[in-house]
This record gives sequence, structure tokens and C-alpha cells, in this order.
Amino acid sequence: MKSTLVEPVPDSDGLDEDSMDFIRASSVQDLAAQTNIGDEEILDRVLLPGKRFGAYHILGFVAAGGMGEIYAAQRIKSDGSRSRPVALKVITAEFANDWRIIERFKREAKISKAIRSRHVARVYEFGESPQGHAFLAMELLNGEELFDRLHRHKLFSPMEVAELSLQILKGLHKIHKSGFVHRDIKPENIFLAKDPKTQEEAVKILDFGIAKRADKKSDPLLSVVGQIYGTPQYLAPEQAINPDVDHRADLYSLGVVMYECVTGSLPFEGESSYDLIVAHQKDEVPPLPSSVDPEFAHIIHQALAKEPEMRFQSALEMGRLIKRWVDETSWIEEDEPELSISTADDALKLETAKTIPRQKNAPPASSPPLSPTVVSDAFEAAPTEISHPAPQADDDLAPTAIAPAQPAAPSRPSPPLRPAAAQPPGAAPNPQPDSQESLPPPGPDATTEFRSPLRPAEEEKLSESDTRNAQIITGVALGIIILALLWAFVF
Repeated sequence: MKSTLVEPVPDSDGLDEDSMDFIRASSVQDLAAQTNIGDEEILDRVLLPGKRFGAYHILGFVAAGGMGEIYAAQRIKSDGSRSRPVALKVITAEFANDWRIIERFKREAKISKAIRSRHVARVYEFGESPQGHAFLAMELLNGEELFDRLHRHKLFSPMEVAELSLQILKGLHKIHKSGFVHRDIKPENIFLAKDPKTQEEAVKILDFGIAKRADKKSDPLLSVVGQIYGTPQYLAPEQAINPDVDHRADLYSLGVVMYECVTGSLPFEGESSYDLIVAHQKDEVPPLPSSVDPEFAHIIHQALAKEPEMRFQSALEMGRLIKRWVDETSWIEEDEPELSISTADDALKLETAKTIPRQKNAPPASSPPLSPTVVSDAFEAAPTEISHPAPQADDDLAPTAIAPAQPAAPSRPSPPLRPAAAQPPGAAPNPQPDSQESLPPPGPDATTEFRSPLRPAEEEKLSESDTRNAQIITGVALGIIILALLWAFVF
């Protein structure tokens, strides 16, 4: 078997096969019963647990397709020990002479070797068996594709979409910085992986089969005239015209994914691939539901701009703006002790002394609008990531190691932060920032600082009033004391 080892497969590190998610079928009939596979050709060629494929020991079955199968396997090392379980893609001999498949495997391996990110799936080895089966060994992941989760849940909250997008953008930042463009960002290529030990979830970007080097014009995979590479539902307008796109095409595709997650539908529909492509190029993006925060809706619309110059100019720029939106939107209420309030005056004093968070829909008038040119470096805060394997950390997102930012693209002006919702005629007005009414329940993340509901001018007036009241009380007390002394002196 001839193969190319991209990087050594990691040791098991205490992870055994029982902690991994795959099908353990003892027979072909058992496999057919567990998977509902009825294709006799697949069942005839499937590898059962205990079989060998070159240097790999088969542990179980993961998935099957028209060109081959994916297995869970362990690489047998020269000393007889076994590696960590990997995903082994095996292509059937029928496609042994298809140079495009071999080229795609080589491409995935090269890109994986060049990129070190916790949000990009690792590739360890590729090659071909003596029987003509091309194979690719890569990181075995527990979890599910974003596509499957969308199919179950239909809708995600904007906060959930923002947190997923931040992880995707960290992966894209590494991909683009390494000189590649993915060209096929879609829910099927976004995997939500769970660490077998901690069960923490992290995004992994999959499938670099049609990725390209940003600095190369020619591409052997794009030699067929009129062939479009990519997925029409998520294809950037310029990618259908010329496959030689830059990294901003990936940001457009991510914008489509974000739109789909918050609405449950794609921004454009069509009866054919051609109709979809034309819609991406000419049709206006439908507005998002009014329940979506206008600032977050603006981020999605900017990612979906028809012209690349009108979109975000880098994954880092887009990520920073989303991270700022998350920080501005997440808030919690301060835990308050149970207090007994005896009088109205005591209640007033308690209310004026409390410090409560700023309401989500009513920020101070001085809050600046969100803009890519003024956002903070909050994007460098790392979201939850699995710890295995342990590639080089994404520390280049730190301010001291960020590459010079590209010039900001022209964009529509950002609407002000948290505009107040319009009220129907006769309705009660919205609560103001200094309202003492109860606030809505806290969100899942607590990052917004607590602020006093009183403005400085009101605090000053309250202080003057307290001073006058104290003077009156003091005067009355002195008068009573003097009268008491006179009474005692006379009688």
C-alpha cells in the first residue's frame, strides 16, 4: 500500500473505542438492520470490525455513500501499539482511476498540514491500497453536522447563531490566513463535535475537497468548462461566474448559513440550480423577522452583500463585530438578598441605592452604533473548544499578533444600538432606562457590566433633598429640647 503520512496519528491518550460514536455490527445482517442499508453492493464490500485495511484495524462502521464508506479504525504502529481511533474514508475500486478523487484527497491533506486550528478537522494520511482503493484517514469526531441539528430544531436563537458563527469564523480566519479559500461552507460541512471526555462542544469545519489557494489562478479540479463547483444554495454571486474567488466568498456562504439558522429557511429558493444562482446574483435578501435584533440582522445582511467590497473584508472583522454584539446583548441581574421593607421611605431608599443592569432595549443615548471600524478586540476571547487533539492554539487572534487589517469596505450605516420598539396608538410607553419596574429574566451569558439607573443629575437632586430634610429634622429636635429645658426650669 502506497500512502503519504501527513502527520502521525495521535496516541489514544486514554480514549478507547467505547468512548467513540460509531456502529459496532458483528455481521452484514446486523449492519443492515442497524443502518437500514439495502444496497447489496455496499453490503458486499463493507469491512466489519476486526478486519484489516493496510495498516488500519477496523473498529466499526460510520457511514456509506455512492463512492465508498467511512469506518472507525486504529492505525497499527510499528511496535504493535494502536493509535487514537480515526475516521477512515475508503473509496471503491470502481473510482480508482478517477484522478479528481485522488486530487481531492491530496488537497485535503495539504490544507490540513498547513492549518493548525481547533476548528478545522485534522487529516493524518492518504493513499491507495494494492486493490485500488483510495483512502483518507482523518480525525474521528463525536457529534453531528449542523445540517442534522437544523433538521431537528428548525430555528436557533440569534445568540446561539452568534456563538456558532464565532467558532466558524475562527476556523475561517486560520484557513484564510494560511492562503486558502474553502468555497463550500454549508451546514453539511460544519460539524458540532463533542469531546468524549468533557462532552463540551466545538465547531469543526470539514471537507476541503474543492478548496483552492488564494494566490493561484489555475486549478486542475476546475478544468471542465461550464462546471460550477460549490453548493448553489450557499454560493456567493461571483463564484458562479468565476471559481477564482477570494476569502470573501466564504463569508457570504456563512451569511447564508446564519440566515437559515435564525429563520428556518434559505434566503433564496429556486426550482433549479440556475434559478438559485440568478437569485443570489440579482434578488434582494428578504428581511429577517422583527424578533431578530436589528444589529444582528444588519450583520447578516452585510455578509450577504452582492458585491464582495460591500461585505466584511475578513473573518476577523466579521468576528469582532459579532463578538461585540454578543457582549452588548448578554446581561444578567444582580442577585438581591431578601429584605424586609417596613415603610414607603425605606422602600424608596432601597430602590435608589440598588444597582441594576441596563435594560437591553434602552441603552444610554451616548452608545455608539456598531461599526467594523470601532469594534473592540473582544473576538479574541476563545469560545468553548474541545481539548483533543491539541493543535497550535489560535493565539494569533490576540491584539499583539493580528495581521494589519484591510481597509474597511463601504457599507450601509449601522442602525443605533437597541432601538426602542414602536408602540401602537394608545399603548403604554416603553420603560425608560431609569424605570424601577422589574426587568426581564437574565440571558445565558453574563458579560454586560452593571449600571445605576439614576443619571448624575438625579443623584445630585436627591442629595440636596436629603440635606434639606435633615436640616428640618435637626431644627425640630433642637426646638423640642429647648422647650423641655424651659419646662423643667419653670416647674
